[in-house]
Amino acid sequence: MTATLFCVPHAGGTAGVFQDLTRHLAGAFQVRPLELPGRGARARERPCADFAEAIRDLARQIREAAPPGGWALLGHSMGGLLAYEVARDHRALGLTRPEHLLLSACPGPRWHAAATEPEAGWGSDRDIAERLVALGGLPREVAVDADAAAYFTGLVRQDARLLTGYRYDPAGEPLGFPLALFLGSADPLTDAGTVAEWQEAAGRPPRVRRIADAGHSLVTERPEEMARMLSEELSGGQVDMGPDANRERYLDLMKKVLTNVVYEDAPLPSEWSPDAVFDPVSRSTGLDWPSQAHTMVGARRLDNVQSCVEQVLRDGVPGDFIETGVWRGGTSIFMRAVLQAWGVTDRTVWAADSFRGMPEVADGAHPGDVALGTHRFNDVMGVSLDTVRRNFRTYGLLDDQVRFLPGWFKDTLPSAPVRDLALIRLDGDLYESTMVALDHLYAKLSPGGFVIVDDYIIDVCRQAVHDFRDRHCITEPLHDIDGVGAYWRRTR
Repeated sequence: MTATLFCVPHAGGTAGVFQDLTRHLAGAFQVRPLELPGRGARARERPCADFAEAIRDLARQIREAAPPGGWALLGHSMGGLLAYEVARDHRALGLTRPEHLLLSACPGPRWHAAATEPEAGWGSDRDIAERLVALGGLPREVAVDADAAAYFTGLVRQDARLLTGYRYDPAGEPLGFPLALFLGSADPLTDAGTVAEWQEAAGRPPRVRRIADAGHSLVTERPEEMARMLSEELSGGQVDMGPDANRERYLDLMKKVLTNVVYEDAPLPSEWSPDAVFDPVSRSTGLDWPSQAHTMVGARRLDNVQSCVEQVLRDGVPGDFIETGVWRGGTSIFMRAVLQAWGVTDRTVWAADSFRGMPEVADGAHPGDVALGTHRFNDVMGVSLDTVRRNFRTYGLLDDQVRFLPGWFKDTLPSAPVRDLALIRLDGDLYESTMVALDHLYAKLSPGGFVIVDDYIIDVCRQAVHDFRDRHCITEPLHDIDGVGAYWRRTR
């Protein structure tokens, strides 16, 4: 049975697109999302100059990570074309033969080869943003924000340029491994011709798995169904999909209640999100400021918390969990809920916060912190300790496995009575808040533990993370979560 599944994202995509799929496949296969330079955790690296360089880069990542026991390759949309060329030329690229090639919502190679004029064929930034929205790859709220949309359209253009030199050479002999296609019935980019093209490319009929009423973004629209089908393809039958079904139902319900998609509370208009009417996309992606919900991080970042917590539990990584900056307590409550669902009684969730809002930055502080001026929003950001405790109690999760550290981070974290940590979640927004937390907590993080940075999209927070990592020679890869947050796993 295949041991490792490598995943290649769509044009402009990051490794974070496979987060939900990874969670649903937990316990069945080891999933390793791949990422090209110039985006996500590799944003500082020079983008690939052409298609051939991208293929070599992906092959290098596979060579470095593929363990004994067999491997397979999943590519989504344009990532499917990249995956096909890597799998097809595996010998020349120094790779062992893959056991399976799995392509999701991927038009055939002739279709891609026709897109050799990316500037003309992909249109303006607005055209690209609208196309991404239509395909389910970008929330409407992000598309209408010029700066945010420009970031994503820039990544798409990077990948579109890779096709400039792509030439399709029909296979001379059949692929020596199975090919499976995953197609959504409502996907505007794939049709009957897609199957015919891939049959030509593979040299034999591919196995076709169709998902009814699904659009182009299969891996994010229907991750549970995709995971089930992938497991069947890779194992030849049904497999144990990991967590107990009742546990998963409980945690899914907790996420829905914590983000309040149940009663759909109206958001509070803010500088970054002026909407005053509930929008399910904004709430699920954490792009609004809820008036009643107990967290503002959205479903994708809660999924990430669940994935990281469950991974350290499976692996037996020692230590407690801490969140620095808890607002109404929702994410810390969810950490405690995961422990409850797994029946874990020997770990503590630590909630560190001033419980009165953001600090007023003094003269001489980091200029980016001064410019942000987050203390101006303390009428919303300042949530009392009594309120947070009451929120924990509402879910039946206020007990001796929850500890609070009230006060400014610089005063509480240096002497916090925390011995070992398996997970650190940073949500302090500012350079100083992020750096103080890392300075005093990272040394307590066990190998195999995770650091989650909720505000990685904010310049000063991102700078603090990279300054700390550079100072301590931390080389573990940073992974994108949802275009806003990021995380890495400590290995030593």
